[in-house]
Amino acid sequence: MSERLALRIDLERCIGCKSCEAACKQEHGLTPGAYRTKVLWLEDSRPEVSPPTLFLPVMCQHCERPACLRACPVNPKIISRDEETGVVSVDQDRCTGCGECVTACPYGAMGFDAGENKAVKCNLCAERRADGMIPACASVCPGKAITFGNRSDLAAEAEAMGREVIDHDDYLLSPGTVYLAPVGGLETREAHGPVIHEPAVAEGKPRRSDAEYPYGAERQDRQIDRVVPGGCNICFNACTLKFHFSGERIVRITGNEEDPVLGGRICPKSQMTLQAYENKERLRSPLRRTGKRGEGKFEPVSWDEALDDIAARLCKIRDEYGSEALGIFSGTRSGIMTNRGYVRLFSQLWGTPNVETTETLCASGKNVAYQLTQGSLAIANSYTPDDIGSAEAYVYVGDNQAETRPVHFGMVNDWRLQSNARLIVVDPRRTVTATKADEWLAIRTGTDMALGLAVAYHILDEGLQDHAFCENWILGFEDWRQFILAEKYSPDWAAPITDIPTTEIRKLAEIIASADGCMIFASRGVNQHTNSVQTNRVWMYVAAITGNWGRKGGGYFNMSSASLIHPNVPDNRRAPIERPMVRRNPTGWIAAMTRGRPYPVKALICGNNPMAQWPAQEQAREAFQSLELLVHMDIFENETSAFADYVLPIANGVERGGISRADEDRRIVWNDPLIKPPGEARSDGWIWIELGKRLGYGDVLKDAYKDPATFWDEICIDTEELRGCTTRRMKARPYRWVRAPLPSEEAKEIETLYLEGSEAIGAPGKRFPTQSGRLEFRTPAIANKFTKLGLPDLPQFFSEQEQLVDLPVLELLDEDDNEGTLSPFAPAPTFVSRARIKPPGNLSRAAELRAAGFDMELVTGRPPAPHFHSWTHSFWQAQEMWPHLFAQIHPSRASALGISDGEKIAIETAYGRIEAMAWLTPGIRETSIFVPIGWGEKQRFHPWRSVNFLTDQTQRDVISEQVNLKTLLCKVSRV
Repeated sequence: MSERLALRIDLERCIGCKSCEAACKQEHGLTPGAYRTKVLWLEDSRPEVSPPTLFLPVMCQHCERPACLRACPVNPKIISRDEETGVVSVDQDRCTGCGECVTACPYGAMGFDAGENKAVKCNLCAERRADGMIPACASVCPGKAITFGNRSDLAAEAEAMGREVIDHDDYLLSPGTVYLAPVGGLETREAHGPVIHEPAVAEGKPRRSDAEYPYGAERQDRQIDRVVPGGCNICFNACTLKFHFSGERIVRITGNEEDPVLGGRICPKSQMTLQAYENKERLRSPLRRTGKRGEGKFEPVSWDEALDDIAARLCKIRDEYGSEALGIFSGTRSGIMTNRGYVRLFSQLWGTPNVETTETLCASGKNVAYQLTQGSLAIANSYTPDDIGSAEAYVYVGDNQAETRPVHFGMVNDWRLQSNARLIVVDPRRTVTATKADEWLAIRTGTDMALGLAVAYHILDEGLQDHAFCENWILGFEDWRQFILAEKYSPDWAAPITDIPTTEIRKLAEIIASADGCMIFASRGVNQHTNSVQTNRVWMYVAAITGNWGRKGGGYFNMSSASLIHPNVPDNRRAPIERPMVRRNPTGWIAAMTRGRPYPVKALICGNNPMAQWPAQEQAREAFQSLELLVHMDIFENETSAFADYVLPIANGVERGGISRADEDRRIVWNDPLIKPPGEARSDGWIWIELGKRLGYGDVLKDAYKDPATFWDEICIDTEELRGCTTRRMKARPYRWVRAPLPSEEAKEIETLYLEGSEAIGAPGKRFPTQSGRLEFRTPAIANKFTKLGLPDLPQFFSEQEQLVDLPVLELLDEDDNEGTLSPFAPAPTFVSRARIKPPGNLSRAAELRAAGFDMELVTGRPPAPHFHSWTHSFWQAQEMWPHLFAQIHPSRASALGISDGEKIAIETAYGRIEAMAWLTPGIRETSIFVPIGWGEKQRFHPWRSVNFLTDQTQRDVISEQVNLKTLLCKVSRV
């Protein structure tokens, strides 16, 4: 007899990302409502109970005594159990759809396809096993939570690891799946994630008819005849993929198991991009507005008609207002080659400084801090066992990596379990990342800077710093040490500000200082604040003084390693620019659009969805109404499209080719164009080149550059850092990536930058690429920059304007319709406000709002792993996984407000009001409420107003122009 086959589910490694669900649907061509695998979020919402959230993958248990088999009324039964392997299967061709098996299964593991009227269930991917492969769910799992093999071997390995196997056989069925309890033990939880009450046929709910090919197609109609490697272009994980073709159509997207770093693990988003390529909602031809702006009424036109008219109207605006009256907002979806390549060249030829990406909404604060401190935007460490995997401690400050970059966090979580490393999470919410932590520090949002200062104080006060590193490799260390101690930024000072006990602050400082390698992770929770740059600098300094910089297993790691692409047009082809950029943050252009101050911005070419993702939506929409020309380039129509004069359909992913997003550990992944875009859609590069030709730029924006490989090799990588990152080198590898910096094709890739004894690329003879060759805390040049804005150069504590306690705040001295001064931190001449740090007082903005009843802290951020901004809301499966806009609120606060779980609630700030579904969770501060980004009122499924109707574009960090999206006072009520 063969060994019984089974899956082992490690609940300590599962992060609830639902990648296994996505893989299962792809593998079996399942449509909305049909499941073989489903991931449940389990959490007790009672205020007196506070266990961590648990994630439970549910699929067929392949019982020895299957309840489903015994319940099947068909004769002969359509459910059978293989006595050799123990696999339980259903004969779908003979299934009558009676549902008895679904009802009988005590594990909720039987699915039902209402469209086909038949039961569906896991058979451990029989077809894959026949080809020598493991089940799809196990092949993709980012956290290595699902393992396939012989049951006896899986159980023996669990015993050898000292892990508890959960006895979940309450029915004498002898289930085959081996569930490993979390390391801290298993507690009873209620299924919750969140409870959403909707009618059986809900408006906007994905239905079978929403699933395009290959979903719903028979297996013989999805036969694979070739596989091509490439990469995902959605997020900073930059997952390597394999695109599986049947003829000219993509039928499956999987991870690339040949990748030496990721090993085939991918998140659900990568897989669900399959739902973009044949999506019937795709934009297929240029559209011209026929109704009023905002109505969304359009007619199709040809490319020639659209581009000819756009070019003519741009010239008219330039003649009347100057070339600077054109703004270009080229966001994340547009891609790095578009943002840093095509758009950069076009803007130099045209002559406008008003060009920006999503940086100032996401990461400009940390970029400025990296440039000041280490002289480069390249993050040092890599996701390898010898580097990040060797750390003794992982500290996450405002970074929910488990949901934002699931594959990378899965690796970190696996390494910490293997080495017994410490994991500490600082966040107002008990995020998915925090559910795996040894300690969760529920900090008051907006006070990460105070915590970092107190950690530094304790380290310096106790002499716990790495003395040799501080002396040899930090310029300005002694000034910093004296400043911290003189300001008395002690744990006792920080405790009431951060709402973290003094003992916990001291313990955190000692863990960071004593660990043989501590990785400090930060992200948007640190960046999206008015103290963005200074908070990043503080935590960078903590990493540096403890010797956790320029070593393996130690470092400061804030999200993506920024792009090094910056091509320029020939000097004699640069158009003159007479005026500085209005503001670096594009939301700072609103006054220029609506009131023409400090000078008019009358035209905007944009991608992505600023009418959902820009803060201060009411003001942003007023500004868009006032434009004389708005051109929107995107994949799907969205809220922004409705305001546009022209909507231009663009290619996506492997339709256009090119490189991935800016990856965290400097990997650049290449895609060839593999399929044709739908209808008349074209790549961004094609559009910019064709528009440029109509304006006389064809000698620079050449037709040859419509080929992404030509553009990349000839234009994008002509720098010392990228010269070796050629398409030839990337395409020579089965996983299609190289790690920058790479000065030549023959050069060896660098796993960890800035190691002692090494030389920084582009900085001969220097360990770090600063002027001094050391990390720079304080220099006369740095001090001079801060002085120009009216700020101290060393990070002095201040927080946000809207807090429940009075704290020092940043006061801007110039509004957006004033020129202010020229920013010493911007890469080109840019207007910025001067500022000062204002001490707390009774007449503060916060006091006024509290007196008006705004008594909770609004926190915004990314939703769970299947979603990314507005892209994924056009993927039916992502909407099936996480359909509604939700608001996480503590059960105690909800009870006081009379709010029930799953009930519709209203959230109001001084700037606007929205509604969302209440998600009661003890995993959030009692004074906070969390609402994710990404939803909009014109989405295909489950439309809701964007959370950015609640945010304010004027609360910005003057150093980086980063906008505050994490701390706003609000009030909450039942609808």
